[in-house]
Amino acid sequence: MTRLRRTLARTFTILAAGAAVLAQSPTHLHGIVTDESGGVLPGVTVTVAAPDGRQLAVLTTDAIGEYDAPVPAAVARLTFTLEGFAPLAVDVDARTGGSLAVPTQRLVLAPRSETVVVQGHAPAAPPPPAPYESMPPPPAPHIVPVAPHDRDSVCAPAKVDAVPESLGLIQTHRYRAGVGLYAADDQVIIDGGTKSGLSVGLNVLARRSYRIDDAQGLMGEHTAGLLQIVGVEERTAVAVVLYACDEIMRGDRLAPFVPEPARMPEAAGVPAYDRAARILFADSGQLVGAPRRFMVIDRPAGVVRAGQRVTLFRRNYRKDAIVIGDAVVVAVRHDSATIRIDHATDAIESGDWAAPQDQSAARQR
Repeated sequence: MTRLRRTLARTFTILAAGAAVLAQSPTHLHGIVTDESGGVLPGVTVTVAAPDGRQLAVLTTDAIGEYDAPVPAAVARLTFTLEGFAPLAVDVDARTGGSLAVPTQRLVLAPRSETVVVQGHAPAAPPPPAPYESMPPPPAPHIVPVAPHDRDSVCAPAKVDAVPESLGLIQTHRYRAGVGLYAADDQVIIDGGTKSGLSVGLNVLARRSYRIDDAQGLMGEHTAGLLQIVGVEERTAVAVVLYACDEIMRGDRLAPFVPEPARMPEAAGVPAYDRAARILFADSGQLVGAPRRFMVIDRPAGVVRAGQRVTLFRRNYRKDAIVIGDAVVVAVRHDSATIRIDHATDAIESGDWAAPQDQSAARQR
């Protein structure tokens, strides 16, 4: 009986030690933070705290709104904060260890409230207010003229490079606090300056990334508009919106602007179905392609060129090519290209094909 007690005691000690090791194994909490519209939010401060209030980790979301926080295996409270947005806190049970996906957190714009207290003596006979009394408009910045360029090549979506380049992040409106959407002529404050490569007169693009396929990790890149730097310091700058492809948002990152000359689409040719490129995805917030919309195709530079026409098609069960539209290439990168749909007889979807049109084959006919 004594031997049995010793064996049971040793077994209990081993199990207790194993449980202690597992309890100390950290858990990796990872997730993504967006705004109310679903756009990713870079630069969000994520604070991880224990139930007793002890701070365990502080980090920020990356360029595509993601974070990864190693924390002790326990119940943790995650607090998300970003200037202009209401703070958000969520409790996460991290006792499972390993890697734990946290549901997507959406931040909402913070409500604005102001209290003004005025003390003094009113004059006996106050003068009537001046007609059309208003605040003076902000001074107009000096804008360097932008060379003529193809606006479609600017506003078209693209496949995200392995490491998206960023010259800074849009923080807030220069004169109106709490404004999170920006249009032409608005002036915005930039988190970035000469240290990140900005200079007065530099034209930059406002871009943000969006997720296409979680399984494959495919990311798209949406261009929201064109800005010009009008004031710059070492770590901050002021930019004016030259034009918006749609709404420019707080948190959009700045990327270099490489103007493409405006060009007429090439003449129609014969579709080269054997050199067709797969259609990858449409622009942010769009599921299918239609006339005047943009889509990204998986084709390296050198196979198609800007201005070239392509035939859009899909294959039936007999592998026949069923033509469903045509488009024009507006921009080319090293491993992808962007097309503008000109005509469609059906909705264009991811997985359909784009065959470059060969003019030389058309001339031989």
